[in-house]
Amino acid sequence: MNQTPTSTVAHVAATATRLLLPAWIGGAALFVVTSVAEQRFHGFDSTIRDQLATVRFPWYYLYCWLTLGTAAATACLSATIKPAQNRRNAIIVALLTSTALIIAVADYTLTYKPLLKLITPPGQKRTEDFRTLHDRSRIVNQIHLTIAIAATLAACLPQTSPRPTHPANHK
Repeated sequence: MNQTPTSTVAHVAATATRLLLPAWIGGAALFVVTSVAEQRFHGFDSTIRDQLATVRFPWYYLYCWLTLGTAAATACLSATIKPAQNRRNAIIVALLTSTALIIAVADYTLTYKPLLKLITPPGQKRTEDFRTLHDRSRIVNQIHLTIAIAATLAACLPQTSPRPTHPANHK
């Protein structure tokens, strides 16, 4: 079967999406496990925990933009250039991935940046605003990661391929 350059690009974009989405989910999971371990470790006082958060979270969001952002771009590219008969699933993946990214950007802008102000300088008393923003961040991250998992599952569904047609046997 001969592939056109467009179909090759669509396949590469879909493959990149399939690789980047679980990379983001795994990285985010590792980040959460590490963060919880640091918070529960009794050897770290409030000042050190705040310092760790100010060091860790910029890397978390950078990794998010690189993996989830690129996955959204490749998913949208794939959805745009796939043949019409194969486009439905690609559009679903693109919408889910883009939605997860938009939610992550909103979390960064509306939650992380205000939280950062509340822990700078490190060691400040936890206010009600801190608790509210921290709870919001936890919930918003659960939502966007659940959507990213749904996108990953959709991206990994078997793809339909055109069935070859055979000319009728003539005598």
